[in-house]
Amino acid sequence: MDTAEALRSIRFDLLEYIQEKVIVDFDNDGRLPVEFTRKKKGHNINEIFGFFRTRSNWPINGFLVETDDKEVYFLYFHFLDSISRSPFYIGCWVLSFRVLNDRELMGLYRRDRKMLLNMTLKRVVDFHGHLCPELVIGARVSEYAQRYFPDGGFSLIAENSTSAIDAVQILLGITLGNQRLKIMNFGKHNYTFLLKDKRKAFMLSLKKLGYGDEEEYRTLSGKIRSLEATIDEVVNFQRILDHRSKTLFELNLDELFHLKEVEWKEAFAEMPTLYCTCRGCDQEVLTDFAVEYHDNVYCIRCFQQIKTGCIRRSLH
Repeated sequence: MDTAEALRSIRFDLLEYIQEKVIVDFDNDGRLPVEFTRKKKGHNINEIFGFFRTRSNWPINGFLVETDDKEVYFLYFHFLDSISRSPFYIGCWVLSFRVLNDRELMGLYRRDRKMLLNMTLKRVVDFHGHLCPELVIGARVSEYAQRYFPDGGFSLIAENSTSAIDAVQILLGITLGNQRLKIMNFGKHNYTFLLKDKRKAFMLSLKKLGYGDEEEYRTLSGKIRSLEATIDEVVNFQRILDHRSKTLFELNLDELFHLKEVEWKEAFAEMPTLYCTCRGCDQEVLTDFAVEYHDNVYCIRCFQQIKTGCIRRSLH
């Protein structure tokens, strides 16, 4: 179970309510719980899925945690006195609920709950780790390519480094490793397909979409970024993300993207990897990323330490 799946379960109330006082081993330096004891049994915390405020005017006091037996719990510190600026508070730890695991859910309902879209995204989600709107955009870009450029004889320039790139690499087999994918990170969902045989190029651009939840999205994302969100607000934010993912998947391709022909450029091809040795750190560095300076070769990091105005160039 990942964070998004746990938040969906909370939203749908797929929980075992506990609401018991527990003993917690708390790491004061890291400000995180590392273990809790319930009914004389210790539970090591394997991962923190999220930390929250149970009230908006309180410090962070709630933790969504996964234990070493893969169970997910919500644990919070209940304040018994007024909140002060002191790092020491009077109160107790409460184990609020446990998220039901997959074995406890009926198979059909579990599939309906988990697969918000359909099975075409399953291996992409498995690779990426969770479902999100950016991942769906990448899947729809791949769908467009498979429909209109079925021979697969193209390279791709993507203008972002979001989760969409994972979907493109998995579904199209165009990867950074085989050098058919180049990323120019301008923060835009623009994808330029370079058709080798036809010597043509087409740019696919995401249209401006309205989801009807923009103000709520901005407010909640701001709270989450500043660590001011309550767990209810984080659960609500996951609902918005799920709604956006579903919307992106259900729209027709023409409703999602603009397509226009652009200037064709020579497609980049997979090149042999050539290395040279950095004069500064004595490590191997790709020649295309090395700098020649005063008859010596440096990696970019070592060259920056020299503090010169020399321009980086290829050694070919």
